[in-house]
Amino acid sequence: MSALAQLTSSFWFDLKRYIRSPGLLLVALAVPIAAHYMVPGDNASYAVLTLNEMKPIRSASVLGLELGVLAATLLTPLAYIFLRAGPTRHRPWQISDVAPHSRIMAALGRWAADTAALWMLLAGLTAAGLIIGLFRLEGSMNIFKVVTALWLPAAPALAIVAAIRLFMDARNFTRRWLGDVIFFFAWVFLLVIGLIAARNSVTGHMTAKPFGDAFGFSTPLINSIDAPVTSITIGGATNTSRSLDINAWQSLTDGVYLQARILWLVAAAGIAMLAGLIWEPMKTRKPKLKQGEAPAIAHTSIADITFKAPITIPSGTANYLSVIISEIKLILKNKTWLICLVAAGLMGALAPFRTVAGPAILLALIFPLTDASSRWQAKSTGALLNTLGTDKLQRTALLYIAAAIIAAVIILPAAARLMITGNIQWLPHIGLIIFAVPAFIVAAGTITRSAVTGRLIMLIIWYIYLSSVSF
Repeated sequence: MSALAQLTSSFWFDLKRYIRSPGLLLVALAVPIAAHYMVPGDNASYAVLTLNEMKPIRSASVLGLELGVLAATLLTPLAYIFLRAGPTRHRPWQISDVAPHSRIMAALGRWAADTAALWMLLAGLTAAGLIIGLFRLEGSMNIFKVVTALWLPAAPALAIVAAIRLFMDARNFTRRWLGDVIFFFAWVFLLVIGLIAARNSVTGHMTAKPFGDAFGFSTPLINSIDAPVTSITIGGATNTSRSLDINAWQSLTDGVYLQARILWLVAAAGIAMLAGLIWEPMKTRKPKLKQGEAPAIAHTSIADITFKAPITIPSGTANYLSVIISEIKLILKNKTWLICLVAAGLMGALAPFRTVAGPAILLALIFPLTDASSRWQAKSTGALLNTLGTDKLQRTALLYIAAAIIAAVIILPAAARLMITGNIQWLPHIGLIIFAVPAFIVAAGTITRSAVTGRLIMLIIWYIYLSSVSF
């Protein structure tokens, strides 16, 4: 099979899985709802984009730029979640990892399919933006300008996300939680570097650096006005009465910016090819046997095995307490997570809660709880468990109770310290960590049948919680 045939085969195999999956349709249906909030009206209490603390007048190009910048920055983690927990997360690795083929071409084909799926969602966002623009534009509609301004920042950014996801899937040690953590820090780094690289440390003004702007969001904003740019706010800014007329179209069609977007798209393809170059076959996990157990089994014949009739357990007589205890044991089975939880609990007894202990406890809880949230979510496993006395709703409730108990035990030293020192203003935070965090994680794992969604969203919440302490 030629290299081109391997690429196209890999591309169509994954793309058809995306198209046939209801997940793509569900996300596509959610896109118009998101677009409604991404293009707020004049009377809204928030603004999605401000420049020098002023809201740009919404022309056709500004409308596309608003949607494109938001898609390239704030929606990229959701794109990663969709790919990581989507229909292609399971693949026939028992065959594909050992079959002779070009791993580079196969990885490039998978990246192209992932990118195409994300661009389908971007097309849905474009259509929704055009419809909303009919009611919220402050000028005449220009479909070409809206589409161009939206796709120039967002399309290469989504391709980069697809490449990073594939790169994280190339090695065994990054195929699970570590890959999600690395992506989170890579996403933050690319966002920050797009702003830091553009800021002059002496004057404080921002200068466009398109080749250092991977997500392509700062350059078109900086170049859209002739006056010095001192601040850019994306998402969540307070709606200001001051408006600013910007020339977004001229900055978007600048030759250097177009070259930079093409370069980043090519770089994404290069990362995907590198992922194929370093691809490692999936490692099967062998069951751990106690010392001396294997030889005993090897030398035991069938005649030496004593028959014991199985005990019949009537359906519906599950011991809920034993299930909770079993879930707690499974959550704490990983020694790494157990050590992190104990260390976080000790920090709660010694360190200030809001600045150190609270963020540490929240971070320590994220990984073991998200792993537990997806442990029994496979459809085949769920069908088996339904015959053992508990249904899915009961298992979810029992898992939540187990997670809440662990959170309560870990945070108990911090709560005692707050009560002794009189800093009771942080008790609501403790309540949220004990009750709300496990509820969200368990719900995310149950709905998506994956740990990725809850893990990545909780990492973002944790980072916001950690950063907001200085405000």
